[in-house]
Amino acid sequence: MRNIKQTPASFYDRIVPVYDLFATHNIKPYREMLHRLKIEPGKSALEVGCGTGNLTIPLAAVMQRVVSIDFAARMLARATKKVAARGFTNVTFRQENAFDLTPEAYGSFHYAFTAFLLHVLPAVDRPLLLSTIAQLVTERVVVIDYAPGRYRLRYAFIEWLERSHYKEFVNSDLPAQAAVAGLELARYFEQGDFGVWEFKRASGRSE
Repeated sequence: MRNIKQTPASFYDRIVPVYDLFATHNIKPYREMLHRLKIEPGKSALEVGCGTGNLTIPLAAVMQRVVSIDFAARMLARATKKVAARGFTNVTFRQENAFDLTPEAYGSFHYAFTAFLLHVLPAVDRPLLLSTIAQLVTERVVVIDYAPGRYRLRYAFIEWLERSHYKEFVNSDLPAQAAVAGLELARYFEQGDFGVWEFKRASGRSE
């Protein structure tokens, strides 16, 4: 039996009213990150841990189809409302635990994106999550999170409330953890205090 350590969904449901006070300002950087990834038209994306939809909105603008999941019902409700208010009709929201994703239930996607999720998990669980995501992806797994070596007190308090592994994450080797999941780094760049890791299947593994 898996022993996955994660913050309960009830915590995220409770913080929905204040969450966007901290997170909505990420929409513009997300747009810039996606522009730098140079995604070709007609691609599909799985978004893992969509929260209140701040990455979902830029994804909907560049992807032909987006499926966004989160395990917190109130987060999903907020994301659904925000995306609908902007007129996007190419996004499907589903309540799901990321560790329970399967190709049988979701099919495959060109890309998978996860933003500010991996730092919440202990290091031992990150390869498992990346491996779970990778089995649904044909091209790239993109991770957006805090950049390595960029410990900031302004984030530390919020992450303490979240009971995340923020400090350990910014000092860890994410590509090494991804390698355990059969992924290798294709590209890395930074946007302010945030890092973007673009992973592909490791050489010798089928796409």
